[in-house]
Amino acid sequence: MDTGVDVGSGAHHRPARDRLWPVLPLAAAAWWVVGALPWTIDGLGARSPRNWPYDVATGSATDGYISLLPFTTARLGLLLTITLVGGAAAALATLWVRRRTGRRLALVALATLGALTTAAYTVAQSAGATRQLGSDFDRDDRVILGVLAIAVVGTVLGLALGLLVALGGPVLRALAAAPLAVALGSWVSAVVVALLGLERSQGLLQWAAVVVGVAEGLALAGLGLRPARRLLAWAAVLVLLSVCAAGQTAFSYLASYLRPRSGLPNGLRHHVEASRDVFVAALSPANQAWGVHLVAIVVGLLGSLVLWRRPGRPPRPSRPSGPGSAAEARPRRTTVPADDRHADATIS
Repeated sequence: MDTGVDVGSGAHHRPARDRLWPVLPLAAAAWWVVGALPWTIDGLGARSPRNWPYDVATGSATDGYISLLPFTTARLGLLLTITLVGGAAAALATLWVRRRTGRRLALVALATLGALTTAAYTVAQSAGATRQLGSDFDRDDRVILGVLAIAVVGTVLGLALGLLVALGGPVLRALAAAPLAVALGSWVSAVVVALLGLERSQGLLQWAAVVVGVAEGLALAGLGLRPARRLLAWAAVLVLLSVCAAGQTAFSYLASYLRPRSGLPNGLRHHVEASRDVFVAALSPANQAWGVHLVAIVVGLLGSLVLWRRPGRPPRPSRPSGPGSAAEARPRRTTVPADDRHADATIS
């Protein structure tokens, strides 16, 4: 008997965006493909081709060896940027699933597993290559352990911040976007340098600050201006942006001293104290990047206005006022008349 209902395989086909499993490979790929893009464009750290005949003749392979991550102290800043942006990109893979209600825990687990799997492989390969072919300083167990800690902390922190941006509320999303915006500016600068070289990219590197301001401004736009207490969140986001920028400056200063013939390990405490002074100095009003804050505020205000006046935005329900408003606002119950059994009767 033909009922006219198609019960084939296509009747119960789930849309691809409703499936959870793609989050795992997307997060795994995003961590390295997106995060390590500056390092990949740079040829994995080898700007010039290897001189293989020389290597075979001399038995030396210390120049231009392939490493999936910049696993040396000279590139600690780039390593931290790669892991932060990579972790955030892996977390954004959760946006693949359109309907996330009730499945956030599964999405977080899949994104975390994908990011940590890729991070574990690339870190192991990079540490092994550096241990075998790096310089005497970079092959030191204490140095490798420190670089490993930076890679792990950057990955976990970037993943946590990215998950807050993807799944958190407006306030948490804006706060988590502040350190990621600073890392994004460094990431864009690294991509430009890898593409053009350091000398040719000097004129473009100053625009990295604009990237930071725009990225944070978009987060402020999502935060909005209503209710009025959101203005306190705006101030907190801008303060956090300054703190993160100062922390980046202090970390770069410290990384510049983590090299041979710099008094390590005895002078490490002195370098850390000097970096703390740099951090405090970077927080002073004279050293603030006020242009970045201005760009963030302007973009945030314009974005808030666009979102507020967006067509199709449902109007906010108005509360009735007056003594009889409560009774008038309450829906009236109407009685449905009973069926008349004699409706079809004929009067004779």
